[in-house]
Amino acid sequence: MSAKLPRTLTQPTEIRVPDSSPCNQALLDQAIAWLLRVREAPNDGDMQRAFSDWLAADPSHRLAYRQAEAQWAWLEQFKGASFPARDEALRYRPKAGPAVWRKPAAFSAAAALLLGIGLGLFSPQGWYGLPHSYSVAKGQRQTVALPDGSSLEMNTDTEVRVRFNRGQRLVELLRGEAFFNVVHDAERPFNVRVGDVGIYDIGTAFDVYKQPDRVSVTVLEGEVELDNRTERRPLTAGQQLSIGNDLRFAAVEQTDIAAATAWRQGLLVFRGRPLAEVLAEIGRYHEVRIRLPDPKLAELRVNGSFRTGQLDNMLNAVATLLPITVKHVGEREIVLEAVAPAGVRPRHNKP
Repeated sequence: MSAKLPRTLTQPTEIRVPDSSPCNQALLDQAIAWLLRVREAPNDGDMQRAFSDWLAADPSHRLAYRQAEAQWAWLEQFKGASFPARDEALRYRPKAGPAVWRKPAAFSAAAALLLGIGLGLFSPQGWYGLPHSYSVAKGQRQTVALPDGSSLEMNTDTEVRVRFNRGQRLVELLRGEAFFNVVHDAERPFNVRVGDVGIYDIGTAFDVYKQPDRVSVTVLEGEVELDNRTERRPLTAGQQLSIGNDLRFAAVEQTDIAAATAWRQGLLVFRGRPLAEVLAEIGRYHEVRIRLPDPKLAELRVNGSFRTGQLDNMLNAVATLLPITVKHVGEREIVLEAVAPAGVRPRHNKP
């Protein structure tokens, strides 16, 4: 099937394909036919009364009609598109007659064909597919089941855009971090894009983290290929690799698979991480500003495992490990300062 789509269809769209499962097809065909007649002759009193009688005859009729309306509304966005099967369906009309509206099934073939074309073309298994966006707020996690049986698990403050169609499976990580468990399909590659960075799956489970200065990829199972526009590098189970904003590959200093994916159990694990990095990670999970005024404290090293949802416990635990104190400044600001030597009165700067 060939189709020339309008330019607007190439832009991201926040639309979900309506579910056609609640009603059987025969009943849905009747509802579609009534929908056509109501739209074409809204002032026909006899037809409107017959339509009301049909709705009242069985509760399932109302359900079917609501479903037909939802599918029709979903197809409205494609009314500017032109492809042969759609045009033929729209031109279809049964032979005219004074009582044609009394036989709604006469219109069902064209309408069902038209809706079937739309659902087939733009569903995740269709020719084009439509993007769907998912996001989670700070402190939240969410797992999304994808149409092919794969799944993605989103960490705190994460947004992704998913586009599946007949030829590809594409996920764009717009911000945050996501863990992918991919069902391999040689006919439809699974690709993850983070800006100019591409991650190509070869049947695997892997984590992708978009940080301010780099994209970090951690592979738990299988293999992926990383693409920085100039070369590709393979990454196998138990390996980590980063790509900086300059698109250069950089090996991770300490390969720690368990720490990189501990967020999936609601944990943050640090092994010799600088305090500045630890505070940045903690800040991802809470709507609060954590300040470290003294730059000398930034390089202090932190070791430990902490629950992501327990902000005060995390900071207090860090304070027991390091020579720092935790001060709350208002409801949404926290300052970490060096512990004053014995006998010296601490000096407070205005925040």
